[in-house]
Amino acid sequence: MDQDQKVIEKGSENSERLQKITSELERIHKGGSPKNHEKIKTLGKMFVRDRLKLYFDNGEPTYETGTFANATKKDLPADGVVTGAGKINDRLVYFTASDYTVKAGSIGRYHGEKILRMQEAAIKSKRPIVYMIDSSGGRIDEGGGYHSDKYSGGKIFYNHSIMSGRIPQIGVMYGPCFAGTAYMPVFCDFVVMLEGKAGMAIASPRMVQMATGQKVDIEQLGGAKMHAEKSGSVDFVVQTEEEAAEVVKKLLSYLPDSFEGKPPSAPPVPPTRDPMNIDNIIPKEPNQPYDVHELIESIVDGESFLEVKKSYAKELVTGFARIDGRVVGIIANQPTVKGGAIFPDSSDKGANFVWLCDAYGIPLLYLCDTPGFMVGTQVEEQGILRKGRNFIYATSVANVPKLCVIVRKAYGAGIYAMAGPAYEPDTTIALPSAEVAIMGPEAAINAVYYNQLSQIPDPKQKAEFVKALRDQYRESYDIYKLAGDMLVDDLIIPGDLRKELISRYEVFENKEFPLPNKKHGTMLS
Repeated sequence: MDQDQKVIEKGSENSERLQKITSELERIHKGGSPKNHEKIKTLGKMFVRDRLKLYFDNGEPTYETGTFANATKKDLPADGVVTGAGKINDRLVYFTASDYTVKAGSIGRYHGEKILRMQEAAIKSKRPIVYMIDSSGGRIDEGGGYHSDKYSGGKIFYNHSIMSGRIPQIGVMYGPCFAGTAYMPVFCDFVVMLEGKAGMAIASPRMVQMATGQKVDIEQLGGAKMHAEKSGSVDFVVQTEEEAAEVVKKLLSYLPDSFEGKPPSAPPVPPTRDPMNIDNIIPKEPNQPYDVHELIESIVDGESFLEVKKSYAKELVTGFARIDGRVVGIIANQPTVKGGAIFPDSSDKGANFVWLCDAYGIPLLYLCDTPGFMVGTQVEEQGILRKGRNFIYATSVANVPKLCVIVRKAYGAGIYAMAGPAYEPDTTIALPSAEVAIMGPEAAINAVYYNQLSQIPDPKQKAEFVKALRDQYRESYDIYKLAGDMLVDDLIIPGDLRKELISRYEVFENKEFPLPNKKHGTMLS
């Protein structure tokens, strides 16, 4: 055989090899059966590989790994999950993405292993990870105890826990997820859910009925609205897959790659509202409501506020923003909802947000206007003391730059949770509308003078006595007196608030405030 013939035959062999891998990749990239593709169209879902195009620069990941997982089983392309890494706004991010066309995205042995490998890669590389979850849960028909092996799908939650506070984790939910796949998002730092399509619960409605006899649909049991408003397990509710991708991109723009990095900066933008109008936003009477969003919009860079858990415990507003291009986490009492009082749910909300910002080195801004923690049998049964403690604890141990602005009311222990002077804020600023007291005047007068008031029969005389007591009580917490006593660091002109915050965040940018040595606290938020 001459040399040319040998080259031709070798070329033919190579072509056969190339053709085989090419055809296999084409088969795998198509996902599940045509019937299952029709099913996701009926459900209004995108095919997973089309979904990825919404997230990554140039419409595709940088690389995919584990493509041939379970390759010998032709009905399980990629074992039902696409994994790899890609660039989102030029930042590398790891991802896992369920393929609902393959056994409804259920998690089998290799499916779980692919997720584990991505988690481990993210841990080592110190980069964020996004989980695009559209899974019916564990793959029951595989049988055995594969879900609880040392290196199995069950270890996903262990890895979630180890990753917590090391790298940002974001879960996006595209369909009903039960049991194991319902735990995946709640182990993340942030959860995004599609309204009307996504749901999460420990068990499906059918299983709930079998176990308890209760008939319930997925929306009632674990729909986006329920979790956003009642359980607090969801941070963002969106209407479309495109909106979900945009929320993730915006969220990442506020977060560092890891706890060791710095939050991304951006060019400064003037605020949406004129800071010179801040004094007009805040009513003269302490019990008259106003929308704290208007105050926030007067302080932060225009269109930069991203509210977190917007529909949950609305008496407390939390979210990310930029001030002169720097990322800050904002915790603000909302006087238009329950007077801005702190309830058990808002305590949880505040504690978790503060805890998260501190983990990723995001400076904190507290805007305090609260009558304090709510009282009564209902909140006591809901654990107001324990949950309020958690809020105060998170504020106490946060050692990122933190600034407290006393906007108006700062009564009782409310000022503790809102980073008052005793809680090591780097600055406590007061506006002229500020009031700092152990309780509001009405409650104080009733507590101290109840017996005297009950003995005054004339309503007019009683009203005059109450007014005199109120005026006397208010003198004790006059903000000019308290500023003179240096309870606050500075009493400022409201229109200067943004300028003051810009200069102080710059000064404290390299803050170091190590906490006393210990393994960790015993309080969980």
